[in-house]
Amino acid sequence: MQDRKRRTHSRILVLNPVRSVSLNRRSREFFRAKASPGFEVECESLAEGPASVESPSDEAVAAAAVARRVTQVVDLAFDGIVINCFLDPGLEAARDLTRIPVVGAGESAVRIALTVGQRFSIIDVGPMKYVSRSPTRQVRAMGAADRFASIRGIGVPVLKLSKRPDLTISMIVREGKLAAVQDGADVIVLGCTGLAGLAERIKLNLPIVDPALSALRMAEMLIVLGLRRRGVSA
Repeated sequence: MQDRKRRTHSRILVLNPVRSVSLNRRSREFFRAKASPGFEVECESLAEGPASVESPSDEAVAAAAVARRVTQVVDLAFDGIVINCFLDPGLEAARDLTRIPVVGAGESAVRIALTVGQRFSIIDVGPMKYVSRSPTRQVRAMGAADRFASIRGIGVPVLKLSKRPDLTISMIVREGKLAAVQDGADVIVLGCTGLAGLAERIKLNLPIVDPALSALRMAEMLIVLGLRRRGVSA
């Protein structure tokens, strides 16, 4: 606590729950460029995590890696933690292990979407032509099912998102337009943190919510407000 009082900046740890070195480099550049004045950001990829989080088994492995890492960093004077994955692996476990704010990218993006629109669609990296109007397990757990319009896939694997960004953007635009016309969405949530930084390049007449940036801003807000969990010793 004394270390926090002496510091002039608040420190946020961004956990990439995958073992990708290139993703960690891109994440570090993105979060440090976007961090508000008064905040420092450290990014870590987790060597025990999966290559990407695209299935329930990937999510389980990533969640375990996140929980283990949080137990190791609780004494390192961080003021907040971001889980940089839309599926929020290990989010509840991490919150159970520390009093400092822990935010997930998916949860943060959906919460923000609810403030700027009435019905949101998630544009995911799932199979092309995939579309579902049934709320996902994640959306149901947040209590946001009645505001959910659809989830649509663009058919680009996570590990290939950075290869052809212009094509990725055009596919998001296509699915975003369909989400608005066919599903009644008035706000779009990007369904993968591998899309970080693309929202400002997507030309749609709808708000586009970037999950990575949403998580960063949510963590900053909670730190500024001084909100910490009760009942957790660390």
